[in-house]
Amino acid sequence: MKSLARLAVALGAAATFLLPAAPATAAAPATAAASATAVEHRPVCSVVWFDLGNTLVNTTVPGQMTYMPGALHHLRLLRALGVPIGLITNVPPEWGATDAERAAATKAYVDKAWAEPEPFAWELFGDRILTPRSTAEAKPAPALFERGRDAAAPCRSFYEGETPTEITAADNAGLTGYLTGQPGRPAYLPVWRLFLP
Repeated sequence: MKSLARLAVALGAAATFLLPAAPATAAAPATAAASATAVEHRPVCSVVWFDLGNTLVNTTVPGQMTYMPGALHHLRLLRALGVPIGLITNVPPEWGATDAERAAATKAYVDKAWAEPEPFAWELFGDRILTPRSTAEAKPAPALFERGRDAAAPCRSFYEGETPTEITAADNAGLTGYLTGQPGRPAYLPVWRLFLP
C-alpha cells in the first residue's frame, strides 16, 4: 500500500511536469518538507535502455519512420520522473569509429526518413547511445548489454525491446528485460516497477 501511495505522488509530480506551469504568482513557496517529500518518492536508482527500431520507432513503412504508439509519452514520463534513458541499438559498425560517430550516423539515418511533425526526441537520451563496435558485438550478443549495465552502475538497468532473444540476453547480462508491444499487457515497462527495491 505504501508503494502505491508513493507511485501516486510520483505520477502526480510527473503529470505536473508534463503540463504547462502555473504563473509564478500562483506558485506556492517551496519548503524543506516539500523537497524532502519529493526526494522520498523518487524511483529507485535506475537507467532504462531501449532498442530503437520497432520498439520506439516504427520502421515497417520503408522510408517513413514514426513513433511506435505510446513511445513518446513513455519516454517523457520516464524523464519527468528523473529516470535516465538510453539506447542500445544495432547499427553497422562501419558507421563510425566511436559510439558518438555511430550515434550521429544513426540520428541522420532516422531523421532522413522521419515522418512526424516534430523531430525525434534525441535530446532525451543525452550521450547514452550504445552501438556495436564490431559485428561480434551486435545484439543479441552480450557485449552491448554489459556495456549498458556497467555505464549505469551503481544504478540498476532495465532494457525494453520487441525481440524475445534480446530480452533473454539482457536478463542474462544482469539487466531487467521487458518485452514491448505484447497483447494483454502494457506496451512499455510499467513505471511502478521503477519504485520497487
